[in-house]
Amino acid sequence: MTRAHTAYRLLQWCADRVDDPGLGPCDDDMRSFLRSRNIDSLLALSSGTLDARQRAYDTVWRHQLRALLDVTEALTSRGVRTLTFKGGELLPRHFPGHSVGLMGDGDILVPREQIETAKAVLYGLGFRHAVFDPELGALRDRDLRDVAETELHHYELASFVRTVEVTDPEVVAVARAHQAHPLYALPDRAVVLTAVDVHHNVALDADVTPLFERAVPSGLGVGETLSPADHVWLNLSRYYNEVAIHGGCSLRPFAYTIPEIADGHVDWDVVERVAHELALGPTLSYFLRFCDRVAPGRIPPETLAAVHRSCDSRVRDWGWQLAKLFDFQEEFPADAFAPAAVNPRARKQATHPS
Repeated sequence: MTRAHTAYRLLQWCADRVDDPGLGPCDDDMRSFLRSRNIDSLLALSSGTLDARQRAYDTVWRHQLRALLDVTEALTSRGVRTLTFKGGELLPRHFPGHSVGLMGDGDILVPREQIETAKAVLYGLGFRHAVFDPELGALRDRDLRDVAETELHHYELASFVRTVEVTDPEVVAVARAHQAHPLYALPDRAVVLTAVDVHHNVALDADVTPLFERAVPSGLGVGETLSPADHVWLNLSRYYNEVAIHGGCSLRPFAYTIPEIADGHVDWDVVERVAHELALGPTLSYFLRFCDRVAPGRIPPETLAAVHRSCDSRVRDWGWQLAKLFDFQEEFPADAFAPAAVNPRARKQATHPS
């Protein structure tokens, strides 16, 4: 079984949750590939056999989730409207009690005018702008210029972090093999770097007002979250740009967005309207059509057509991007140049020149 086929079947499992995805045994090379795409968890969860690595992932995620809840509870108690989104909201909803890989942070969206209150709350909870220095075995504050540059040119604050120490031998062993954000090993323990990214927008030129207007209660039990429709278009369009422009190769965004599509609560009229308003076109169309192949019958054909038509420009059309994600070589598209594929009007002109 190829790498691409195994990964594809695991994404199908995310939608249908069949008892046996029919993968058979996976060797170390396959597991390494799935880990490089941040979906080795799907292999463990679909088989029902949680190995040491998955148990470590789950432990780290429990601490990340606790940090996200602490922040959301504190912000809402101060009157800051707080929306969780992306994996921090969708993983607990679709993979309760488990993580998909090592989750590096939780994401929240707050009104721009309440940013200063949000900062004060996070500082009060022991979070700070810092990175973990393995040589020091402790946090090291980020340079002031670095923090200022991040916040000047992005629609989010520099990441807020704090640490949690873990002595579980399984987690320590995984930390020694990983030794990068968010899990580090010290001689006798592991350190989990819990991080919260505070956003005041989702794109440099976006209007977040509709996101707040369509927000729904969070499944975390506190605060709010994006509507299912907003989760779908935002996750997939951001993801497409990350893959095409920045070389991202994680499959995890598919893993938590496909179940949201399969759940059946997406207002597709909203997706169509936003695609038109923002001229998303290919940045949403390719990955939405891919999700339709993985989980057929959930996305209305008229929505796929409307999203495809939502932008005439091909400036941001970088193709499917699936070869990069699934690690295969694309063949030359010979069919596109076959006589049957030529525009019929062009054929007629060539046969009967004026």
